[in-house]
Amino acid sequence: MQPLYALIQFLAFDVAWFSAVKGGALGWVWLGSIPAVAVLALHLLVFRTALLPEVKLVLAVTVLGVLLESGMMGAGLIRYAGTTEGQMLPPVWIWALWLGFATIPNGSLGWIRGRVVLQMLFGALFGPLAYWTGARLGAAVLPDAATSLLAIGLIWLLAFPTIMLLAETLSPGPRPGVN
Repeated sequence: MQPLYALIQFLAFDVAWFSAVKGGALGWVWLGSIPAVAVLALHLLVFRTALLPEVKLVLAVTVLGVLLESGMMGAGLIRYAGTTEGQMLPPVWIWALWLGFATIPNGSLGWIRGRVVLQMLFGALFGPLAYWTGARLGAAVLPDAATSLLAIGLIWLLAFPTIMLLAETLSPGPRPGVN
């Protein structure tokens, strides 16, 4: 059951990511956010036997994510569609992305627990790739793309292992669908 659950969760998050990003680019922020919230709801349904620890993890990851996004916005590394000059909080579709992303540590990427070097590599490679792709889809602007992507890579080099550590700390019990 584990590979099937991981595959379904991975694909569901990919659809939610694309929907939120494209929704942000087109100004359909609420409509584009629905799939990410649905991914979260389904994840919590699967994790209903460990609901409280999983809700704590989702909240912690989302708060961390919003703080990271606010910091990157404030540093001028990224500007999101639908934001105004000087806005410090990311738009609602970014919040939705983080709610959906918070399902991944115990979902499709649960297998990477305890593998810190691999977590750092994933963060350094796939973090900037996601932001670059989002910018290419029109959901964001990277004012100085090379500098922004390098900085985002360094941020995610540390952020992803931190997120995985939060998962191990806040929701360490057995994970449904994972052997």
